[in-house]
Amino acid sequence: MKRSQKYEVIPAVRWERDDGLTASIYGGVPWTSSEEKSRWKRKQTGYTVRNVITGAVGIGRMPFSTRAEADDWLKG
Repeated sequence: MKRSQKYEVIPAVRWERDDGLTASIYGGVPWTSSEEKSRWKRKQTGYTVRNVITGAVGIGRMPFSTRAEADDWLKG
């Protein structure tokens, strides 16, 4: 099966707090109170891939910097 049949390119995003702390968007929310919630924002960090069969996100590497780099990997 070709990569392009198994994966799709999606934006790579994470939670980022105003002091630079980061957290995955795929776990529980990183705040524990409504006051803390306002300190967190979703931030795009590049592009990654999602397995269209299993729904798994990522391939065990840092996100690609550009959509073109992710598309090139997909064509690989």
